[in-house]
Amino acid sequence: MKADSVHLFEFLGLGKTIFEIPVFQRNYEWGKEQCIQLFNDLTVAAQTDTDHFIGAVVYVTESGKKLSRIYRIIDGQQRLMSLTLLLKAIADKDNNDKDEIVEEYLTNKYVNDNNHLKLKPVDHDIQAFNAVMNEDIVNEEPSKVIENYELFKNLIDKSNLTSNQLFEAMNHFNMVYIELTDENTEENPQVIFESLNSTGVSLSPSDLVRNFLLMKLDSESQNYLYKKYWGKIEKMFSTQTFTEFIRHYLVLKTHKLIKKNKVYEDYKYYYVAENLSSESALADLHKFAIYYYQLLNSESNDDDFNRILDHINIMESKVVFPYLMLLMDMVDNGNIGQNSANELAYILENYLFRLKACKFPSNGLNKIVIGLCDTSKEEGNLKLRLLRLLKSKFPTDKQVYEHLMEVDLYHQRNHLAKLALIILEENRTKETVDFDNAQVEHILPQRLNNEWKLQVANAERIKKQYGGTLGNLTLTKYNQEMSNKVFSEKRDYYHDSNISLTREVANEYSSWDKDEIIDRTRKLTKELLDIFPMPDIKDIDTTEVDGEYSISDSIDITGKKPSHININGQEYSVSSWRQMLITFLNNIWNIDSLNFGRIKENAQLNKILFKARRAPVKLDNGITIETNFSATVVLAIISKIAAICDLTNEVSYTLK
Repeated sequence: MKADSVHLFEFLGLGKTIFEIPVFQRNYEWGKEQCIQLFNDLTVAAQTDTDHFIGAVVYVTESGKKLSRIYRIIDGQQRLMSLTLLLKAIADKDNNDKDEIVEEYLTNKYVNDNNHLKLKPVDHDIQAFNAVMNEDIVNEEPSKVIENYELFKNLIDKSNLTSNQLFEAMNHFNMVYIELTDENTEENPQVIFESLNSTGVSLSPSDLVRNFLLMKLDSESQNYLYKKYWGKIEKMFSTQTFTEFIRHYLVLKTHKLIKKNKVYEDYKYYYVAENLSSESALADLHKFAIYYYQLLNSESNDDDFNRILDHINIMESKVVFPYLMLLMDMVDNGNIGQNSANELAYILENYLFRLKACKFPSNGLNKIVIGLCDTSKEEGNLKLRLLRLLKSKFPTDKQVYEHLMEVDLYHQRNHLAKLALIILEENRTKETVDFDNAQVEHILPQRLNNEWKLQVANAERIKKQYGGTLGNLTLTKYNQEMSNKVFSEKRDYYHDSNISLTREVANEYSSWDKDEIIDRTRKLTKELLDIFPMPDIKDIDTTEVDGEYSISDSIDITGKKPSHININGQEYSVSSWRQMLITFLNNIWNIDSLNFGRIKENAQLNKILFKARRAPVKLDNGITIETNFSATVVLAIISKIAAICDLTNEVSYTLK
């Protein structure tokens, strides 16, 4: 490894050199803010006649054709692209210096590769970059490359400095270069890359995973694997969705909670633990990325499975995607049939709908999914495993019925009212209803005119109490036409509707009042419960509770001991409930000592933990606590403290 400081023009002026941005690097993403800052730095350097440090460039050297050199850029590619665009903008504004800028810093006169250009961007940016360099951007699609080139030209026009002054000032830009080689004796480029804290657009976890898998390879292998696998995945997902996919992929593979800010670190650990190669890792990611894309878009190979996916996506329940990917993979591998997968997915949909209909918290669902992905339990009986994990939290028929009879379903999140109506309609007609085109119609309108008020006694009170309940809602495609017409006029529209739910209103009811709303709510709720019947879980034994559980889970721990506690993704071995409490409190102190003040401010915890002295133990911070508690009390204490410290979703424990 060689490292030193160098002026920008010394670096860019190297002869017969191509600065190649490898395929594993991200596309050019600098925005207006970063470009303006770069130009402002140049202006200051020109006005003060002093050097300005612009950061580091890290590269791996390779030999090219005809004695040329290839600098494969590991870090600093965003800055290098921006500086090149700025130089090109100055050249196009300064006829006197244009030839020098182009010949010395932008092109290689005696190297045919890369169209004689010194900088070689990633494939995504090559066309736009070549258009800028060839001064032919008129017909080009919008891109960050062209956008920032035009921005630099505008900044030059508005500047008080001449283009020649700006050009000369660029030699005040000072940088650090770090040159690596591919020799095994040299520093690992990935380690160097990860240790840098360069300015610019930060990399996403998916960017880091891509670099990790491809950086260690030679250029030919990088290009081959990028085009065969990674490039295809990138076309499926946005950056945020890509990272979410990797997190869910890791949940499926590791059976552990994966925190959003630990995706890259956890992927590296998984890669090493499984002894993967770059190609095997990329092939598996590509395989499951296809499943994930099918989940997101409800485009699997089975219509019944897709209908379930439609409903789960409307409920925004991506947390179950790891388990659904598992089912899809098992079907493809012939481990289970499609009908079995559909049955399991339907039970999960049933559970999710009931949970949301009753407005029950879903914060323990990620733990359930983790348990579901471990197919070694229950001797591989997937249905038994699913029902065992769902049993304690499965909303009963009574709970669903009581809630739907009273709740304002229309104003619940995730368009639950529309989803309920669509599920009812699809079950009747066996045809898929277009969710986006269907509209929810309030039979008793949200805005009552005088005719409604005259026809229905206490109309405003009834609307307030029952207007958003299931019985007052139906589906239509001409909602605006009906507006707030009285019921007798609406019935004419309802009679001609192609939606059975709506026709039924016209056929079964001659007037519309409180009693009719309650009657229809009761009927539709019972129909929904028939569609989503309570699974036969009465006789399923839940005494076997070995495994990982959220601190908020309600389970029977009689006769059980903990083996681990997981806090913020860090796992600690424990051998007793007492040790688990001590470990947890020591960790709370280490995470944020101020939390101990919050704990002591809670009168109940202060009395239980910090005043009794039957079995005192001194924590790492010197504070003495009481530890003579039963297992259930220990869990209650930890659960309450986790809630105070906003850690409920980050604390779990494993039983043995």
